[in-house]
Amino acid sequence: MLAAAPRVAPDAPAILRGPSRLRVLDLLRFCAALGVVLFHFGETRAWGTPNAFPALSAVTMFGVYGVRLFFLISGFVILMSAWGRTSGHFAASRIARLYPAYWASVLVLGALAVAGLITDHRPTFAELLANLTMLQHGLRVRDLEIVYWTLWQELVFYVLVACFAAVGITYRRCLAFLGGWVFLLVIAERVDADLLQAVLLPFSAPYFIAGMALFLIHRFGGSMFPWLFVGAGWALAIVSVLGEKLPAVDRFGPALGSALVVGVISLIFLVMVAVAVGALDRLDWRWLTALGALTYPLYLFHHHVGFLLIQALHGPLGNRLALPVVTAAVLAVAYAVHRLVERPLQPRLRAALERSLTADAAAAVPVPPMQTPVQAPVQTQAPAPLAEAPAAYLPRGG
Repeated sequence: MLAAAPRVAPDAPAILRGPSRLRVLDLLRFCAALGVVLFHFGETRAWGTPNAFPALSAVTMFGVYGVRLFFLISGFVILMSAWGRTSGHFAASRIARLYPAYWASVLVLGALAVAGLITDHRPTFAELLANLTMLQHGLRVRDLEIVYWTLWQELVFYVLVACFAAVGITYRRCLAFLGGWVFLLVIAERVDADLLQAVLLPFSAPYFIAGMALFLIHRFGGSMFPWLFVGAGWALAIVSVLGEKLPAVDRFGPALGSALVVGVISLIFLVMVAVAVGALDRLDWRWLTALGALTYPLYLFHHHVGFLLIQALHGPLGNRLALPVVTAAVLAVAYAVHRLVERPLQPRLRAALERSLTADAAAAVPVPPMQTPVQAPVQTQAPAPLAEAPAAYLPRGG
């Protein structure tokens, strides 16, 4: 594959293979979100027991790694979204994409929590206000919802890409950006630099880096440097995950548990490699876009709403029936949020933000100065005739 890779000019035009919209990414985003949902539903204490589904949880416990797939997809999609845009237009598109459903989740879940319908914590007014900004991690304020922690990772990544877009995104600059990120990430770990780690995102960076490199492969064709960054991202991801306390190790033992986790992370990378090289372009059904649209509101709302519904329904319905009923319910909530909040608000918010980028356009129009009539001087003597210019002084074309 590497030997046959085409040579790429630094600012080569896109080589877009397959469909214009990669609907397979919508499918993968939905699968990642559903994996997180089933992980939370299988592990939640709302069932009244830690082992509500002993057999099923042996599979759903790996749904926690759906977040890593989110980050990998995000690296791919965000670079694609920023390419050819100014940093302002990129920021407008991201704000319009993230905030409407997020604000709805903070207001609705915050109201439920204040009313006493809580998962584990009743927020204060200051916590609610900080959460509305999505900057609560930077303010050292507790997340209203357990799933919000990933949004801080995404926000920092978006800021990094926006700064990159301000410089101008090209193929060679992408390679330099990724190389600098990998190097500084390792340096920050070596010297234990808190500021660098806060900016460089050691948890999610391997996935963002690999996702960006995979987009370069998708857009320009495979070549050595992007594949090296994919490999570096995979290696950093494996090293990082094996340094964590793994529930799979507690359940299956050190050897098998570690092997299963490495296998899941590797499978995530392999699926995205297949997307990048066009192997999954045939998965282009229109209904996948509808699934993708449910992903973000499903991720935001499922934990709190699911916890409350499981708590209320597992007694009368039983665990086996309550699980699919609650899963269907949170999908319905996700559809309602998409239909009633995201669809009407996203285009309006984006248009308002893009208009704001050019708010100074009217002030920038030059106003012609007042013309003061100048009286011609009175000529008292005819001017002397000009001497004939030499031939070498004739204007060009004369």
